[in-house]
Amino acid sequence: MAKELYERKLALLRQLKELTDQALAFTPEELVQDDHAHERVLQLLAEREGLMASIDQLDRELAQGIAKAAEAHKEALRAELLQIQEQNARLEEVFQKSLAQLREQTRKIQDGRQSQRAYFSRPSPEGAFIDTKR
Repeated sequence: MAKELYERKLALLRQLKELTDQALAFTPEELVQDDHAHERVLQLLAEREGLMASIDQLDRELAQGIAKAAEAHKEALRAELLQIQEQNARLEEVFQKSLAQLREQTRKIQDGRQSQRAYFSRPSPEGAFIDTKR
């Protein structure tokens, strides 16, 4: 019984690792510029969330009384978990870079709008504002 649960958990962890690999295939630039890539990453994250819930359920089943299991399965699970943790760190880095690019683009757009308003707004009766710092 315990061996079967550990094997199921190992299979789920491998699926989780594969989904993470697929998400890591996208670059921050792709996530910023391509809506399809963004949607695919969101879909992959939703699938990952479902797998994590299944893994949590298996952990609860294993903890309810099945304490003796093959040490080889535990080592395989530990190795998969370590690889997934490393992938998650890289995936978080990709998302952080993507978010930084989006913030930079937003800042540039806002700066451009302020410049446009300063130079191309309605003339004021007091005179025109000329930005000498730009």
